[in-house]
Amino acid sequence: MRIYTYAVIDSNSKITAPINGLEEVGVYNIPYRDIGIVVSEGEQIQDITQEHILKHEEVVEKLMESFTVLPVSFLTLFKKEDDVLLMMQEHYSDFRENLDRLRNKVEFGVKIIWSGETIKNRIIEASKKFNADVTTPDNSPGKSFVKEKFEKYKIDKEFAEEADRCIALLDDFFSRFAAEKKLEKLKSDNLLLNAYYLVEKEKQADFKEAFERTRSTPGDLKFLLSGPWPPYNFIVLTKNADMFNRKPTNQNLAGKRRYDYK
Repeated sequence: MRIYTYAVIDSNSKITAPINGLEEVGVYNIPYRDIGIVVSEGEQIQDITQEHILKHEEVVEKLMESFTVLPVSFLTLFKKEDDVLLMMQEHYSDFRENLDRLRNKVEFGVKIIWSGETIKNRIIEASKKFNADVTTPDNSPGKSFVKEKFEKYKIDKEFAEEADRCIALLDDFFSRFAAEKKLEKLKSDNLLLNAYYLVEKEKQADFKEAFERTRSTPGDLKFLLSGPWPPYNFIVLTKNADMFNRKPTNQNLAGKRRYDYK
């Protein structure tokens, strides 16, 4: 029998709501000092299915309705409760600090897609036109190679600067209602921004309104919104803990982490 973990919560009380975890086994709270970790008992899962992943997420989201949660990565198991308590003892200070910081806050995901390939091609064509108008007295292989490298550097630099300008304008609308944020720029040429915003629960409506206003702006950008979710991307640990270092396994599962498209 193994101990399967779902989330650290800001309570050492019993779970009164009827919540079933993997294999429909009821969850319970293992208390440690003034906090706890929600678990269920079960055997090692041999064949991982989408149903298992979604059930894990479902438990975390139900817990979020009543507690501040620090979601544990999918498939984090311990051999016995004593091992769980040792882990809680080692990381207690971090858990307590994160629970206090993340109280009454949720996470939203925002993706912004632009015509990156079109923009880069426009920059390339402008560069070619400029170079065609400039006479080069020496076209030796060595200098041609250096010139090509320099041209690529300039194109990439201009492309990144264009992305930065666009992101700064868009991010300004969302940041007004966010306590914290994490921005990932240009994960691909067409994915302009992949961002996570930590938002106070009482400001959720304001954040969604800002999103709607931003995506209604005329243009070729596509906007995607996800959430509210538990704060997966805002847990900060001073000691390494693999059980929190992985992003939610189901983040890209179709039908679960739904995004709202323009």
